[in-house]
Amino acid sequence: AVVKNSLVADGCMIEGQVENSILFRGVRIGRGSVVRNCILLQDTFVGSDVQLGCVITDKNVVIKDGRTLSGHESMPFFIGKGLMV
Repeated sequence: AVVKNSLVADGCMIEGQVENSILFRGVRIGRGSVVRNCILLQDTFVGSDVQLGCVITDKNVVIKDGRTLSGHESMPFFIGKGLMV
């Protein structure tokens, strides 16, 4: 795991890279995933080889392996509660 300039709550499991982000309790980041400028709420699961940029997730979101999701600093990409992408 590589974590830079981020806030990470207890219970998070990071196997990828996190930069300039906020991770709430129970967030899991899969192997080879890159998370930049994101806010991931409680129990968000990010699969392997995922690229996230300027993304905000609500609780219990699942992002499947190999996905690339990107928003903009002024208009982040939002994923609602309990959704699977």
